[in-house]
Amino acid sequence: MAPELVGRDPEIAAVELLLGRIGDGGGSLLVLGDPGIGKSALAQVASRRAADRGMRVLACAGVPGEAHLSFAGLHQLLRPVLAEADGLARGQRDALLTALGVGDGVTPAMPLVGLAALELLAAGAGRAPVLVVAEDVHWLDASTCEVLAFVSRRLGADPIGLVGTAREAELEDNPLARAGLAELRLGPLEAAAAAALLDATAALDPAVRERVLEEAAGNPLALVELPVTASQHDSRGALNGWIPLTRRLEQAFASRLPGLPAVTFTALLAAALDDWDALGEVLAAASVVAGAPVSVADLGEAVAAGLAEVDGQSVRFRHPLVRLAVGEAAGLARRQAMHRALAEALAGVPDRQVWHRAAASLGPDEEVAAGLEAAAVRAERRGAIAEQAAALAAAARLSPGSARRGQRLIRAAWAYYDLGRPQTVLRLLDEAEPLDLEPGDRLRLAWAREVAGAGTRSGARPLAALAEVADQMRRDGDVDQALLTLDDVAIRCYWSNPDPRTRQRMTAVAEAMPVAADDPRLLFALALSDPVGHGAAVLARLGQHQPGSGTAYQDELLGYAAAAVGACEQAVGFHTAAAAGLRARGRLGLLNQVLLSQAWSALLLGQAALAGPAADEAARLLSEEGRPLWAACAQLVQAVLAGRRGDTATAAELAAQAERVLLAGGVPPLLAQVQLARGTAALGAGRYDEAYEQLARIFHSQDTAYHPHLRAWALVDLAEAAAGGRYQDAARRHCTALVPEAAATGSPLLRASLAVAAPMLATGDAQALFDAALGADLAAWPLHRARLQLAHGMWLRRHQHAGDSRAPLRAARDTFDALGADAWAERARRELRAAGERGGQPPPRALDLLGPQELHIARLAAEGLSNREIGQQLYLSHRTVRNHLYRIFPKLGITSRTELAAVVSAAPDSM
Repeated sequence: MAPELVGRDPEIAAVELLLGRIGDGGGSLLVLGDPGIGKSALAQVASRRAADRGMRVLACAGVPGEAHLSFAGLHQLLRPVLAEADGLARGQRDALLTALGVGDGVTPAMPLVGLAALELLAAGAGRAPVLVVAEDVHWLDASTCEVLAFVSRRLGADPIGLVGTAREAELEDNPLARAGLAELRLGPLEAAAAAALLDATAALDPAVRERVLEEAAGNPLALVELPVTASQHDSRGALNGWIPLTRRLEQAFASRLPGLPAVTFTALLAAALDDWDALGEVLAAASVVAGAPVSVADLGEAVAAGLAEVDGQSVRFRHPLVRLAVGEAAGLARRQAMHRALAEALAGVPDRQVWHRAAASLGPDEEVAAGLEAAAVRAERRGAIAEQAAALAAAARLSPGSARRGQRLIRAAWAYYDLGRPQTVLRLLDEAEPLDLEPGDRLRLAWAREVAGAGTRSGARPLAALAEVADQMRRDGDVDQALLTLDDVAIRCYWSNPDPRTRQRMTAVAEAMPVAADDPRLLFALALSDPVGHGAAVLARLGQHQPGSGTAYQDELLGYAAAAVGACEQAVGFHTAAAAGLRARGRLGLLNQVLLSQAWSALLLGQAALAGPAADEAARLLSEEGRPLWAACAQLVQAVLAGRRGDTATAAELAAQAERVLLAGGVPPLLAQVQLARGTAALGAGRYDEAYEQLARIFHSQDTAYHPHLRAWALVDLAEAAAGGRYQDAARRHCTALVPEAAATGSPLLRASLAVAAPMLATGDAQALFDAALGADLAAWPLHRARLQLAHGMWLRRHQHAGDSRAPLRAARDTFDALGADAWAERARRELRAAGERGGQPPPRALDLLGPQELHIARLAAEGLSNREIGQQLYLSHRTVRNHLYRIFPKLGITSRTELAAVVSAAPDSM
């Protein structure tokens, strides 16, 4: 065992365990620890042992100063296999090459780059398992970390392993810290191991030895490096005050610098400040500063001193602390001179050159600021939002003019908002606030501050004020930004309970926008701001659009608008088209919201087989993106489905989990979905009064779970619960209150729900109401119709018409069986038995054996898509899809895709 790994047997065993599992499916490990604790040494062990196992090792390493270079780490990692990118699907290939700066396609979305990287790694893993080693990820560029996080979440089937190393204290906001990697923390060596390592490294006087052991405190690098300088001090004297170990190690490396020739130190400084390790550019920059040619030979003494390693192409430091020691020893003036020299050496590489120019700047410099802004534009085109944000923030700092600086600060704030960094957003906006901004920029700042803040998600005053911001943008001629602003305010309006005056102001601002009456952005704003007052107009204008006839973004807006006004069937159609377009472009940040809305609309329609997979995928994507509130809402779709199946334990657990997240998030109106889940579960279990009490909270305006628009979602459940319990009068009052709204808006959901609820809650002879409801157009609402038929059959049997009750009860039973509403199907069977008919067992539903993701994959495979095409749809590797199908076939008792297609086609269309 190498001396630097003395005492690390448990950690090496963890690495061996990971390597042993990779062949059966990927795995990951993030090694965390302080500087010098042995992270890199352990990564080297992993690399050697992986190679010994016949694995291919691909590596990248972060260095200080490289974080602003878009996808620099990914390029380093994939360079050995980049020639194989031609085997990728065209969209993936173009996205990857554009991101890496070796292609010129459209701006790639990060998930598409991530999927391309995963497939490229998986292609190599098809020949031999692959180990990815990413050292010092705290210094890797954020875009590379995003891709590695994406890949690490999808290593379930491919023989790909990932080992990363990082300083835990420097991982704030790093995507890999949130990716769920298994973590291995390296602590100090135990006393015996520390002593063994020190004795293997140096023969020291006993007193010096004890002092080194004390100061090193079990840090392997300190045990190796401190002996070099320990003899320079009086070993019998007291310690000259406490100094942090990292600083002590820097001093140990720095103590070797004064003895170096000036030209050697100059070359080391060039390497320390360079954001790459290319030997040629290091020597070129050093030559500029030295005023004479500097050669590889001039680095010889640095190599001999154990400070650096040099080969024919690169120069690397013995440890990152050497880099820091060199930079500090140089002083500010020499560092700036070297940055200018590096900028000169990088004249043909504008993205790298401009950062060195910025580091060399003595004060505001508009030319350099403009160069950074141009770099931000290039980063955005490559899909590197983090690098775009950093470049804009740096450009702002170097901007001499107040107005221009403010513009750049606001743009940087928006980029950081896209990254999910609200504290950074607010800090940048605070910097911009006192500046002399243009009126339009002042509006954009106000809007950005409002979006980034957490305290104004509801309430009339903030909503009205934000509507005024949008209106002022319109008056200033920025209609597109005005509509974007207004649409974001409209979402807040829908998920809060503003007064009528606020809604009227919102819609007045929307209708003042100089766009066509059927513009999807306008319909979105009207529908979500005031679905009651403008529902009829929105429904009429929705008919002028067809799913897929516009852009994915337009379909997305139309789907939301349709859902807001109760047109659930149209909403599913628009969202299905939007999802297809967003998948193709890798826009998972929008896709997850579309899937969530699609899941709720499908749920209300009774389409469990669509609602379940959509909610499952939405929850996974939203969790990956760090949006727990909306992930909880997706989880509540599954809770309602569980309640319909009669699985009350699962429904209760999911509802409780979601409630905790929503309460912590401070968005009370979303709690209406929790009450819907709990009410459905209680109703499915036959606990009618409990179900009513849970659901009624959605209808009471003083309750924290009140939501005026979600009353239509819960109305049939409320009526059925009241009909089976003791709350009929209260339920009738709630229904009566919604009749005028249904008449005014024409909401398909509300009209269908009222039609079904009326006979459930009727007093006296309800046959006429049942006839009217059964004559209504409920073709799009199979679950509504089945519940109406169940209620009708129950009413007939209780009124001594047992023979007549059987037909509606049979129809209800069959529909419930098809829709997976097992609790209601069983109730229909009990009623049939009571009516004198022997009810058989429910027909087997083979697809019920599959989980939501498996069901999605099965349906896509049944449509004839290949594993690779399915992977492109779901952002999984094709090997992961293959493994899912391997598990699906035995569950269904089949052996081929032909049989799978038959099983899927035999399932009810609404499943």
